[in-house]
Amino acid sequence: MRKIWNIRQKDKEKAAALAAELGVSALLAGILLNRGIDNAAAAREFLHPEEREYYDPYLLPDMDKAVKRIRAAIEAREQIVVYGDYDADGITATTVLLRTLQQLGGWADYYIPDRFTEGYGVNLEALKRMHRQGTSLVITVDCGIKSVEELRQMQDCMDFVVTDHHLPGDELPPAVAVIDAHRQDSKYPCGELAGVGIAFKLCQALWLAMKKVPAENPGLEIVALGTVADAVPLVDENRKIVAEGLKRMKDSSFVGIRALIEATGLGNREIDSMGIGFVLAPRINVAGRLKSARLSVELLLSENEDMAREMAGKLNELNNTRKELKEEIQAMAEEQLKSMDIGNARVIVVAGEEWHHGVLGLVASSLQEKYYLPTIVISVKDGIGKGSCRSIPGFNLFKALTSCQSALVQFGGHEMAAGLTVRAENIDLLRELLEAEARRQMTAAQYIPCYDIDMEISPAEMTMEMVEELSLLEPCGMKNEPPLFGCRELSCLNPELKGADARHLKFTVSDRGRLVDAIAFNMPEELARVARGGFDMVYAAGINEWRDMRSLQCMVRSLDEPVPVQEPVAVDRDFMRQIYVFLRSRVQGGHRLSADLGWLAMQARLEGCRAEEQNVADAVTVLLELGLLKKTPEGYLELSSTAKKMDLHDSPTFRRLNS
Repeated sequence: MRKIWNIRQKDKEKAAALAAELGVSALLAGILLNRGIDNAAAAREFLHPEEREYYDPYLLPDMDKAVKRIRAAIEAREQIVVYGDYDADGITATTVLLRTLQQLGGWADYYIPDRFTEGYGVNLEALKRMHRQGTSLVITVDCGIKSVEELRQMQDCMDFVVTDHHLPGDELPPAVAVIDAHRQDSKYPCGELAGVGIAFKLCQALWLAMKKVPAENPGLEIVALGTVADAVPLVDENRKIVAEGLKRMKDSSFVGIRALIEATGLGNREIDSMGIGFVLAPRINVAGRLKSARLSVELLLSENEDMAREMAGKLNELNNTRKELKEEIQAMAEEQLKSMDIGNARVIVVAGEEWHHGVLGLVASSLQEKYYLPTIVISVKDGIGKGSCRSIPGFNLFKALTSCQSALVQFGGHEMAAGLTVRAENIDLLRELLEAEARRQMTAAQYIPCYDIDMEISPAEMTMEMVEELSLLEPCGMKNEPPLFGCRELSCLNPELKGADARHLKFTVSDRGRLVDAIAFNMPEELARVARGGFDMVYAAGINEWRDMRSLQCMVRSLDEPVPVQEPVAVDRDFMRQIYVFLRSRVQGGHRLSADLGWLAMQARLEGCRAEEQNVADAVTVLLELGLLKKTPEGYLELSSTAKKMDLHDSPTFRRLNS
């Protein structure tokens, strides 16, 4: 899909001054400016996160109350249960806190609900079982902030300490302590900690209170894993957590981490945030998606190398199964889209009988990325649908679902992701309500995706030193994405498809007498484009290491031409031809023509027309006057078939615009 190239404009003089003060290249200084880092002190802190101090954990609300109650439970040998969640954030949070409690002498165990039978959050029946078994203190991690009623029913039977990073509701749960940086009374400087980050801060406070010194090995590699997996912004304290964790990852003291790295083939390379996000985290996540999250917790807690290797192997197998399930359900979802007017849809809502719940979010993310539309994927069983939702910038999912709650059984989430329950007979109504809400929330132009490009620069201008210096930006992730570069009109040598299923395009960029390798994952359809030459490319710059050899490599993000800039153009003969060809191609592609002229202009831009809404409106008027277009009662436009040659000057509008 074409995207707008948003070339970030930087002040060259300011970049040069910052570069001189820091002793770095103008390229890196410019990238820092693009991220809002405009002075040397802030830049040094950003580039060297390991040197900054951790924030005082007692700045989090109720931390003192939590430490007091947990310390009393440890010293009295009360039975403690850490209540977690089944995703990677919850799994790592469970592991880190449980390990700390046990190291401090606590009698502690853990509980993670079953995704399929209990669902997300604190389960009342599970609490009742814990009470019968003698548990007197439950500490939640990555959940609990919305479990007001469940805790209220059990507050006379046991105590609760809630640690969470999700948004609180109007009422906090009845607990001894509620630790959440999103509380309105929170003074914590970093409000975007993951669930495992909040658990880590509790561990810091407990260790200091009971040992009077910082923990020697607080499990930062596990905290880093969960932080990256949960896609929280990698800025502020999160950046320090992940940077410190990455340093410990490869030589981790955790048997399970080492086994997972070995099983995934990452042992021979430096592990960065991308290695966590795309390799390690999906395998930690997959246990909770398909089976039981206990497998991942037991792996991370394991002290037996043979057992850890066996568990890591099982996670690898489950991850392969997850990929197959995801592809299978996505294929069924895309088959449904063929019968929908997807070209004019503002949202995607698809549903199937007993689709596997564990991969609904993955399918929703994939469809959202492919079509750039807010997407809801629903699995229906016994007349009840449970769905996973993913959004795009500009469409507030939580607000949208709130406006549609009359069609829903329940829902929860935030602006970009959510979950819902809906009766099967209301799915079509939900789609209609969301379509209407999307028209209210978003303009047509917001449906055009964009790349934020740090600089237009040819790979031929890159040097090994420049690319190595970019590693100072690590760890990269949310709100600190890897820098992207753009270049136009490139030529290549030796394009070929690689991989077991021939899905990865490999070629060599040839520019200004220099050759630089490039790899485009999952882009086999672009082979002909690069072979022709003269293509545009968006890429990240990396280093390929192979048999003790290091070379520059472009990690290709796109080979599509950018969306043309929106600007007024003359509605002349050439523009009329462009618009007519665009309309005809839409019809030939099986799409209906929307009478919403803003929407039509957006689609024209995505097809390469340099147009704005007024130009398209004028062109449509001309075609209507000539009888080449007509409006239908359903609110669409239709091309009229005519063998008669038309003279544009027969249109009064065309004559007026070209007089």
